[in-house]
Amino acid sequence: MTAPSVPGYDFNPNLHVHTIGPPVQIGAKWAASYPSISSPLAGADVLPHFPLLNLAQGVPGHPPTSALLERIQFESRPENVSSPAGHTHGYGPVFGDPKLRQAVARDINRVYRTSGKGDKNQVTEESVAITAGCNLAFTAVATSIAAPGDALIVCDPWYFNHQMTMTAFGIQIATVHTKPPDYFPDIHMIRALLASDSRASKKTIKGVVLVTPNNPTGAIYPSDLIRDIAVLCKEYHVALILDETYRDFLLTGSDLDDVAAQSTESSTAFSLPYNFARPHELFEDAPAGLAEKSWDPDWDWRSTIIHLFSFSKSFAIPGHRLGGFVAHPAFLQQKTIDSAGSDNLVFGPTAKALDNFQVAPPRTDTQRAVAWAIEDPGQLEWRAQVASELRVRRRAFIEGLSSPVAPFLNEDASALAGQGSQTRLAKSPKEWGWHVDSAGAYYVFLRHPFSDVPSDKVAQALAELVGVVVLPGAFFMPTDAHSTGDSSGGRLRVSVANVSTEKLTKLPERLAILSELWEKKGAGWGIATK
Repeated sequence: MTAPSVPGYDFNPNLHVHTIGPPVQIGAKWAASYPSISSPLAGADVLPHFPLLNLAQGVPGHPPTSALLERIQFESRPENVSSPAGHTHGYGPVFGDPKLRQAVARDINRVYRTSGKGDKNQVTEESVAITAGCNLAFTAVATSIAAPGDALIVCDPWYFNHQMTMTAFGIQIATVHTKPPDYFPDIHMIRALLASDSRASKKTIKGVVLVTPNNPTGAIYPSDLIRDIAVLCKEYHVALILDETYRDFLLTGSDLDDVAAQSTESSTAFSLPYNFARPHELFEDAPAGLAEKSWDPDWDWRSTIIHLFSFSKSFAIPGHRLGGFVAHPAFLQQKTIDSAGSDNLVFGPTAKALDNFQVAPPRTDTQRAVAWAIEDPGQLEWRAQVASELRVRRRAFIEGLSSPVAPFLNEDASALAGQGSQTRLAKSPKEWGWHVDSAGAYYVFLRHPFSDVPSDKVAQALAELVGVVVLPGAFFMPTDAHSTGDSSGGRLRVSVANVSTEKLTKLPERLAILSELWEKKGAGWGIATK
């Protein structure tokens, strides 16, 4: 008997119909098809020279430090266990191990605040929640401030998991489209959306979502722009959800003077070790002398800011699933004193969300090890080295686009790998029309030259024909947006974190081969374009 193709019950249409397919898995499907029957690299004498380059998923291309792994083992010993179960396999506290919550609070105060300028906006343990990854932090936060039918303002191109989460839970998306060369959100567009919503009979917009350094564009938002959007959110009584997953890869200066990677110089004289850059000043008390001009003298971040963070990238432990958020204690749980003078614990919405979504964050041993790693000088130096290496990779990628590549195909499109000098005919990917729009942290946002071919088909062709796996801009934009031309549909997200600098130097040749192939055969040849 043949099993039915679908079960007899219905699926949730928000997920099954309206949510896009999992992008990384789609990229993996394309990768599995390399080399396709149409690939010019399929020959047995050629393929070994062109291994698959997977630049799709934003994952660390290196393991965690041996010191961190040893610390995890140390924290798993029975004498160090903090779980009520008495071992590392039991449930921990719903908001995370106290050591990690305290370490996160100290870290935020150290990175975002200037000592000696007051303590009103000091972050404390009570404002910190640990979650099973930053995606879950966003899910808990979004569903705790927005009900089905409510909306969040999100910048397009967006991080696809944010869009997928909102769609799955029936939260509407109010889109602010960002454009090259900087991909910064337009504060006037945000204000217009908030002002229009405030005049409606029923207010629906509950927050603004910013991701900086950005995924997918790599754009780094200036501190003063973040501040102005935060003040705007306070004015309209909505939350600013600030996803800073890639904060630890933010360095002062810019990648190259002639590319769209943005300067991250701090707006103050404050400096962090190893050229780490302070992303913004939202956790500061109101700076003296600026209150009447550019800052609310009564500013309290707790009234507006929800800060998301991740340990997956910073410590190269994505499989351990650890992230979290920082928010007003009442958003988590808060102790109050009732009329009789007795202590009373009031549970906020995220206490209920997390009790449902995760019960408790995973791996209490890893949590305590990360608490140690946040403040260990050796681990800080290692994170700085990783950030510097990523800058080297971004530079290598950008510079490589200007490197001439000799023709690969002859008249009958046969492979000529490694043969002859064809210097006079060499052509760089930049000359073919490949161009970096923006770059930062893990990502390069790359414009492809095939204006009439949708970005998902270009990404499919790169994977199946020349063995380069990237994600198309179409995965980061509304499904009804233009899929070609001068929009995110004409872009590709490239992750430079997955592979070594040496492997990245192989990329220009692959881009040139696809350009040469499609010049001869026609753009879109070798894949299904419908």
